[in-house]
Amino acid sequence: ADLHTPYTTPSGNIHGMPLAAALGFDNMDRAINEISEEAKNNWESMKHLGTESPKVNPEDVVYFGVRDLEEEEYHAMIEHRIRNLSVEEVRFRGLEICVTEALARLDNCDRIYISFDVDSLDCDLISKGTGTPVSKGFDQYEVKEIISGIIRLGKVICLEIVEVNPCLDNKGNKMAETVFDILDHFTEIVEETNLSG
Repeated sequence: ADLHTPYTTPSGNIHGMPLAAALGFDNMDRAINEISEEAKNNWESMKHLGTESPKVNPEDVVYFGVRDLEEEEYHAMIEHRIRNLSVEEVRFRGLEICVTEALARLDNCDRIYISFDVDSLDCDLISKGTGTPVSKGFDQYEVKEIISGIIRLGKVICLEIVEVNPCLDNKGNKMAETVFDILDHFTEIVEETNLSG
């Protein structure tokens, strides 16, 4: 979920904190770490980087397929009512219904930023070619449908793809190959959307 802060992180890895920084969260009521004055100043600088904090409102965040959370992150999601459409929910209720619900939540947003973390893919089905592989994720066809539905709205200004790590791939270069296939699909959808819009 990338909702840790220096106060809550069990690992100290800053790559688990970017969304919390953008949201301006400290999550002090779940603090497990005492941090130095230097770390505190760096965290405040990170939260205010480029513009004042917060940069994103929690009601404008929707996750698809987050399934490996520490309690501190789960608490932040519950406290701030951040929506996570789990793999099980998407499969039970249907992709189209869940995408429509996500878009309704983001209706007031003029611009949408998509961060596609390949950890959302099922590592047993695809490969372990990512930093934090987790079982029981989406397959590539589900990801294509979810993100394509969001792109077709015409508000997406950026789509980033993160966490591909060929050095960890247990099936050759399967993760990168799968992600390139997904990226090709997105490119087609963007071109179609631009032509029709």
